[in-house]
Amino acid sequence: MMIAVMALTGCGSSSGGNGHEGHTAGGSLPGGADALTPIEAEVKLPQEPVKAGSTAIVEVIVTQAGKPVDDAEEVLFEVWKEGTPDDKHEKIKAEPGKNGAYTLKKKFTEPGNYSIISHVSARTMHTMPKVELKVE
Repeated sequence: MMIAVMALTGCGSSSGGNGHEGHTAGGSLPGGADALTPIEAEVKLPQEPVKAGSTAIVEVIVTQAGKPVDDAEEVLFEVWKEGTPDDKHEKIKAEPGKNGAYTLKKKFTEPGNYSIISHVSARTMHTMPKVELKVE
């Protein structure tokens, strides 16, 4: 047992480190974010009530380590009215904007309760925040 411990301690460097000085676990990404820091997505619904027949603007703000993510590989909004089968959900590509904002402009023709999932793929990660929207 003592021989194994001595053999292992002999493999270290004289600097007392583990041989990985100067390396980071995941590397740095655009904006200075670390590759291991998860992306975050916050969906913002219209402040005013949405009326049937009107166009609503839904926005998702994507950040990583508190900084905007403007280079997402894909941002989709999945929208469906309550009671709609899974295979009938509408998937709409978001329009990229500034400061990590991605936008959906959609006309809601019928009143009811709608679910909206924002599918965000960025920097090898995926997040899917879900919100509910009532259309009057």
